Amino acid sequence: MDWNFPVYTNSKQTAELAQSGTFVAERLRALPRDEAFRFVAGGDERPLLVLRECGFCKGSDDALLSTRFDNEKTVLLSKWFHVVKLPNHVLQEDHPFRNLFAESSPAHLFVATADGSTTHSLSGQQSQTELWNAMAEVLSDVYVDDPENRIQGMYRIFDQLDQLDEADERMHVKFTAELEKRGPKSSKLKKIRKGMDGLQQDRDDLLAELDELRQLERAEA
Repeated sequence: MDWNFPVYTNSKQTAELAQSGTFVAERLRALPRDEAFRFVAGGDERPLLVLRECGFCKGSDDALLSTRFDNEKTVLLSKWFHVVKLPNHVLQEDHPFRNLFAESSPAHLFVATADGSTTHSLSGQQSQTELWNAMAEVLSDVYVDDPENRIQGMYRIFDQLDQLDEADERMHVKFTAELEKRGPKSSKLKKIRKGMDGLQQDRDDLLAELDELRQLERAEA
C-alpha cells in the first residue's frame, strides 16, 4: 500500500518564517471537518481511504488487509483511492485532524469522497465483503465506470500474463537445449527467437490493456 502520512502545517506561519526568520508556534487546534478533509486530500481528487492506527496495529495494515484471505482485490481497489494513515493520537481533542473522526465511537478506518460529503466508517474488523462494498459505493460516486468490471478484466489479464510467463519459460528451455545441441548456427534458433518475440509483444499488449483498465473516467460534478 502506497500510504501517505499528512502532517498539518500552517501555511501562513511558514510564509512568515521564510520572510522574517522568526517563528512562534501556533497552539494546535482541531480543524473544522471540511478543512481537515481538504488538508488531508491535499489537492488529490481521488476518494480517500483513511486508516487510524491503534496501539495494537501500529506499523501494520492489519485493520485493512486480511491475515486469512487473499487481499488482491483490496489492493487493486485501493489504487483508485488516496490512501492515508494517521497516528492514534489523532483522537486527541486538539489534533488538527480530530474532526475526521467525529463519531462517538471513532472509526478505525473510513472511505470517503475527497470532500467528505460521502463517508463510510469501518471498525477494522469488517469482513472483506463489507470493505469492498464500501469502497465500491464511494468509487461509484466519483467515477462513471464500474470498478467491479475493471477488476474482473484485470484478473483476466493476470491469468493471461501467467500463461505467457509459462510459455516464455518453455521457450527459453527449448532455446537453451537447441543451442547446446546444435550450436548458435542452428536454423531452429531463429524460429524460437521469433516465437519469444511474439510472446513479448503479446505481453506488451496485455500490459497496455491493463493500464487502460486502471484509468477510470470521473463523473461530472
